[in-house]
Amino acid sequence: MDPRREHVKRLLQVDAHLSDMDGQHNTVTQIIDISRHGVSFLSDHPMPIGENYVLHFSFPACSIVNHVALTVLHSAHVGTHGRYRNDAYFLSMPADCALKIADYLTSPPEEE
Repeated sequence: MDPRREHVKRLLQVDAHLSDMDGQHNTVTQIIDISRHGVSFLSDHPMPIGENYVLHFSFPACSIVNHVALTVLHSAHVGTHGRYRNDAYFLSMPADCALKIADYLTSPPEEE
């Protein structure tokens, strides 16, 4: 394995939203990839580095909403449509959510 990529990321394109740690100030976002320790997502504005949020999302074909605490590590403008790519590290999550992420990362991709 490439030493630069110790933790495997997998494409995950789902709508989600972020809230502050108190569950307020919701922001709509789209997840673009996920790993055991973090997530990348798009937003309409830059996210403050070092800020903590709660990410609310569901895996495809699943109605269960997962709630994970994260901290933003990186935010950069991408493309020509005023979008920002944000990378974040998971701070905490319920054990069942961690298992769902592990299952998603190790299961074969669904064919379209």
